[in-house]
Amino acid sequence: MKNIKKIFQVSLLTMSLFFSMKSGYAQVISNHFFGENAWMPDTIGDYQACKEPPCILNGKLHKQWGNIKNSGTSIVRFGGIAPDKNMPTNYQYIKMIDSIRANGMEPIMQVPFYNNRYTAQQAADIVKFINVTKNEKIKYWIIANEPDLGYSYTTSAQIAQYFRPFASAMKAIDPSILIIGPEISSFNQTIMNGLTTPNGPDDITGKDASGNYYLDVISFHTYPFNGSQTRAQVVSKLTAPYSLNDNLIYLNTRVAACNIAHNRTGVALLKTAITEANINWQNSASDNLSGVGANSFIGGQFIAEMMGIGMKNSVDFINIWSVVEGNSTVSNVGFIDATTYNKKPSFFHFKLLAENFKGNYVNGITNQSNVKSFGSQDAQQVSVLILNEDQTNNYNFTVRLNNDKANVNNALIININAGISKEYVGKISSQSSVLLIFNASGDIIKKYEYSLNDNAMANLAPTYTEFASTVITPPAPATDSAVVATTINGISNDSEMKVFPNPSNGKFTIQFNNENSELKNIQLINTIGQEVYSKSSTFIGGNEEIELEGNIAAGAYILRVMDGKNTTTKKIIIN
Repeated sequence: MKNIKKIFQVSLLTMSLFFSMKSGYAQVISNHFFGENAWMPDTIGDYQACKEPPCILNGKLHKQWGNIKNSGTSIVRFGGIAPDKNMPTNYQYIKMIDSIRANGMEPIMQVPFYNNRYTAQQAADIVKFINVTKNEKIKYWIIANEPDLGYSYTTSAQIAQYFRPFASAMKAIDPSILIIGPEISSFNQTIMNGLTTPNGPDDITGKDASGNYYLDVISFHTYPFNGSQTRAQVVSKLTAPYSLNDNLIYLNTRVAACNIAHNRTGVALLKTAITEANINWQNSASDNLSGVGANSFIGGQFIAEMMGIGMKNSVDFINIWSVVEGNSTVSNVGFIDATTYNKKPSFFHFKLLAENFKGNYVNGITNQSNVKSFGSQDAQQVSVLILNEDQTNNYNFTVRLNNDKANVNNALIININAGISKEYVGKISSQSSVLLIFNASGDIIKKYEYSLNDNAMANLAPTYTEFASTVITPPAPATDSAVVATTINGISNDSEMKVFPNPSNGKFTIQFNNENSELKNIQLINTIGQEVYSKSSTFIGGNEEIELEGNIAAGAYILRVMDGKNTTTKKIIIN
């Protein structure tokens, strides 16, 4: 009976997950979703005793950390075939960790295996040096790289045979770490099935004899094309049957079953990641901005769509391959051009999403097959990305922020399931991407426009437009020396109160011109009316210093100060 109940639970959960994915149910976007691969560095391995030359790569990664940070990257993987073939030195590991953390990003470190060249003990020694001796507290660790490609492993048994002892040895040193794998080169259903069959002979999702989970994040790589793709294939690929969207739906059903079977809950839940991703692993020899590879405009749109599908299917993080690499057009697949160091369309599409998508993924539907759209929503804003992949058609569009029929019947209709009964009309040119930012009430506040012809061809960043907020209206100017109180959304505003600096980084001073020392209650209110901070003060000397905690999101707020008689408010911006 117990087994029957467990099977029933698994069936209900997997069915629910499947239908929620198909319907575009809002999924939480991980706070470290937007990842990059740290490729390529100058040197990997002991160059004086290089096991498999070259160890000296002459990469320019060290010159690009500012651009990586500027892109909005939140998590960086140091991995791939090179650090699998040639084990990085302790210095190289620490140098990479320090570079990543100095720019405010989370490191992912890979330990080598390379078809038994390196041992589980060596992997444990790496964890011990970095997390114990150097106390770096690295959370994420990868075991090996692309076993199905690099070692020609074709079965789950071959992977489980090395993966489990490596994981056990590493967690014996530091049980708090999270292990990522199997890092197969593409989604292989047969291999994944073997590794995710609970209590099966090759299961890597359960616990070892010491009670540590072998695997915490199940991963694979995706490069849908080899450089010979057509534009039509690029436009349709990601949502085609048995492609990325379907693969993630399938994998999520397997993960859900493993979580139930192994009682994985809370922080122990098994998650998914795509640790290498790009439109192709090599370009055609003629690829350029007008092409269909990693150098092209549509290549940037493809990466944006790929990340949208990842968000929709609860991927914990996706790491684009890569920052900067290649000595030819064919191998130039980074989001920074390896020759000119220009930022490619893939960089700007990545940045648009990384800086503006937060909260929950919100599904989008369009009535044009060459136009994709999706969004995100949190308490402060709704972000909507529109990707017009059509080569010739410009569109007048209507974005409706719920699933109702649009009132303005333009050629392009977009429904974003944000539950807000408002719509916005605009224009989008062919081969263009538009990012719209609405406040919580559905009023447009920002717009980014990025097109092949107007921006990418001229090596320009997206065009940015900021709109006056319709939620908070500035008070009318005083007509005489008396204090003038006006009403903003039902809240009085008193010019006797000053706030500086404004905008601020979360630390600011409130100053009153009068000497009233009565106890006052200070509140910070977000744009949907929620109190996010409160404090009481007598304002000794007329001033009160405020230092907000780090969990207060950037954005616009109402600062409200109340005593027994008056309520005084100011608009404040937190950067």
